[in-house]
Amino acid sequence: MAGYPTDTFTAADLASFIPAIWGQKVNDFFKSKLVMASFFVNRSDELSDGGNIVYTPNFTEMDASAKSAATAVTLVSPTENKVTLTVDQWYEVSFSIEDKEAAQVKKSYYVQETYAKNAGYSVAKKLEVAIATLFSGFSNVVGTSTTTVVDSDIRKAIGLLEAANVDISEAKFFFDSKVAWNQLMGLDRFVLNVNAPEASTIGKGLMGKLYNIPVVVSNNIQYVSSTTGRNNALAHPDAIHWATSPLGLNSKGGMVGSEGIRVQSNYVPQYLATLTTADILYGVIENRDAAGVLIRTSAS
Repeated sequence: MAGYPTDTFTAADLASFIPAIWGQKVNDFFKSKLVMASFFVNRSDELSDGGNIVYTPNFTEMDASAKSAATAVTLVSPTENKVTLTVDQWYEVSFSIEDKEAAQVKKSYYVQETYAKNAGYSVAKKLEVAIATLFSGFSNVVGTSTTTVVDSDIRKAIGLLEAANVDISEAKFFFDSKVAWNQLMGLDRFVLNVNAPEASTIGKGLMGKLYNIPVVVSNNIQYVSSTTGRNNALAHPDAIHWATSPLGLNSKGGMVGSEGIRVQSNYVPQYLATLTTADILYGVIENRDAAGVLIRTSAS
C-alpha cells in the first residue's frame, strides 16, 4: 500500500500542530471581537478551578447613622438580592482539513489566520449576541421601535442612570451600526463630538461620544421584533455579568480555562481528514437592572 507523498504534512503532525499553534490564535481572535463582553463584568476567574455557578450579593443602599459619644453603633440590615450566574451555554464550531490540504495549511500563514479568525469570530458572536439580548430586559426604556433616536431620548437615558446613583463616567452607549450611521450621525451634538479632537475613535467599536459618554457600535444589537426596531442601550459595566468555565485539557494537554475557548484536533481515517473543534462554555446574566437603560429605535 502506497504511503503519503514525501511532501505531504502527515495527519499525526497536523493533529498536533492545530491545537498547539491555532489554540492561541483562535483565542486571540475571539478576544479581539468581544466588543460588549470586554466592557461588562467578566467573572471567569472565579471559575478557574471548576464549577458553573457564580453568586452576586446585591444589597439595598444602607443609611449612615449619627454617632454620639459613649454610645453603641447602629447596626443596619440591608436587604440582599442574590443574583445567580449559571454557566451552561455550550457552543462549538467544527471543521475538517483533508490530507491533500494539510501541507498548504502547515505552510501558509494566511490559511492558518483564515481558519483561526473564522473560528474565533463564530464563537465570539454567540457570546456577544447573548449579552445584547439582555438589553431588552432593562426596566428603564426610552424611545420606540418605530421612530428614530432623538436628543431628548439620549438625555432621558442619562438622567435615568444618574437617578439610580450609577456612575455615568463609567457608562457607554451601545448602538446597532445602521442606527449609528443613519440616525446618530443626524444629531448635531453627536456629529460635533465625532469631529472634535478629544472624541477619539480608537478602540473596539468606538465611534465617538454623546454628552462625553463613549458610543460603541455593533452588528450584534438585537431586533425588537423580527426585523422591526433595535434594542440599543446605555449601560454601566455592572448591569451585565458573564463568565466562561474551563472545559478541561485540549487534545494535546493544553489548558484553556483562562482563555475561554478549547481547541482540539483528531484524525478521522474514514474521511482521510483532521477534524478540528473549538468550543466554549459560558453564561450571561442581568446583574443590576437599574444600571442599564434600553434605547429603542427603528431598525435603520
